[in-house]
Amino acid sequence: MNDTLQGIWAISGPLFVAIMGMVVLVIGLGETSPAGRRFLPLGTILGLVAAGILTLVSSRGIPNMPDVTPARFFGQGMLMDDVGGWFCVTLCLAAALTAGMAPAYLEEKRINNGEFYALLLFATCGAMLMALANDLINVFVGLEILSVSLYILCGFSRRELRSEEAAVKYFLLGAFASAFFVFGSALIYGAVGIANRAISLQQENVSFTNFDIISEALQNSARSGMPLMSSPLFVTGIALIVVGLGFKASLVPFHSYAPDVYEGAPTPVTAFMSAGAKLGAFAAFLRLSHAFLASDGAEPYRLVLWTLAAATMLVGNVLAMRQTNIKRMLACSSIAHAGYLLVGILASSHGSASLYATQSVLFYLLAYTLMNLGAFAVIIWLGRNGGDYLDIRDYAGLAKKQPLAALTLTICLLSLAGIPPTAGFFGKLYLFMAAIRSGEVSIAVIGLVISAIGLFYYLNLIMQMYLREPHLEFEEPREGGAKRAAILAAILTIILGVAPNLLVSPSPAGEMNAPPPVPMLKTRPGENTLERGSLPIEPNANR
Repeated sequence: MNDTLQGIWAISGPLFVAIMGMVVLVIGLGETSPAGRRFLPLGTILGLVAAGILTLVSSRGIPNMPDVTPARFFGQGMLMDDVGGWFCVTLCLAAALTAGMAPAYLEEKRINNGEFYALLLFATCGAMLMALANDLINVFVGLEILSVSLYILCGFSRRELRSEEAAVKYFLLGAFASAFFVFGSALIYGAVGIANRAISLQQENVSFTNFDIISEALQNSARSGMPLMSSPLFVTGIALIVVGLGFKASLVPFHSYAPDVYEGAPTPVTAFMSAGAKLGAFAAFLRLSHAFLASDGAEPYRLVLWTLAAATMLVGNVLAMRQTNIKRMLACSSIAHAGYLLVGILASSHGSASLYATQSVLFYLLAYTLMNLGAFAVIIWLGRNGGDYLDIRDYAGLAKKQPLAALTLTICLLSLAGIPPTAGFFGKLYLFMAAIRSGEVSIAVIGLVISAIGLFYYLNLIMQMYLREPHLEFEEPREGGAKRAAILAAILTIILGVAPNLLVSPSPAGEMNAPPPVPMLKTRPGENTLERGSLPIEPNANR
């Protein structure tokens, strides 16, 4: 009983978000007054802030237990560590910004119903569960909670054909991706069970889809001369899981849905999808990379990740150059950023650079969340009369008509392009330095070259705002939450760019091999690394 209570405390963040979702749903179904509808986004934001604080507290230690990270619960299927805590807090931030920018937009579209905020909370809960999962089955449960909520949110604007079309496309492709993931999990379950039996490793009451068990089976089978990495079942299982997660992360070639879905979905939903879905997917990718790729014989899988990262960066940037719709441009941009993040995932599978790369991925996801949601918040802020300015040419002369909105959008775009002094610059710097440190120099060079392509479409929009004559008035932009959310995201982006050490521990200046200034991760006292199967930590972070 005590173990169960400690487990509930460890995952109290996502549990609180799920309970908040049910409460908001019940209140929203019975609330019809304008004052009551205005309370729902405020209550959602306050609940997400509380969930973030609760996650920070629970990730820093489990009551009545020694300071051990990570702590495992529920049959070792769930864990709580600083990595999972960082993902959960970032997800709460993304959802809070979305809830803040949505009310005026939803009111104009006449879809300001409580179900929107409930579904947003459920989607956040699903992504948080993915971040804390230590078992493929639990990852799948979180993935489905996230996916089903997003399917409904994409079609939330029921009077618009584009929204319904986006929901159908996302649902059909997402259903296939989920099927690939669960079938891949089943194949891995069988392969690990067969391998354990072949090497006479008798274990009771264990799950063959648990990351720790998979990691142990990989190591023991390699030592026994019958490597699990060469099993056709295992190879196929990993391939299918990459397909399932690659869809959520918008990796090439599983990206084709993104521009259409991002364009058709309500803009606040698009904003959350661009960050929330990626956070959940890359949390699972990070766990998987340390369970699967840290063993001998993983080079073919690293080659697959290398290819996916290069193709995703290139295709995303090239597609973004061709777009004239700002939502489609940001959708293609998000594909490219998924490629940059995959570079960090690839580097994290090398033991020598694992901590460096893991921290870099965490920092970049936070920076990406702020700058991407900030850009979408500006789109909502400028809209009026139930519509948004979506054509890039509509932003011509924006700096003369709405200078604050133009400045805010410029900061977010410069950060997306990786221009200093913004958080996006340090995020890309850390990711590419992690790749170089891990020995993946070629993908770092490719990433740097391809990043230059991204400058074209970001600077093109900035040029429209500052160097072109306006042909629209922008007289009555939406006030309220979207404006505040955009300005807050831009300010945090600049703060993280100018002083990235404010939230994190500093690193020595001038040392390329020092870990970047990103979240400090704990180790078991007196040990150099975390427990088997978890994210490795180097003992001397500032050497």
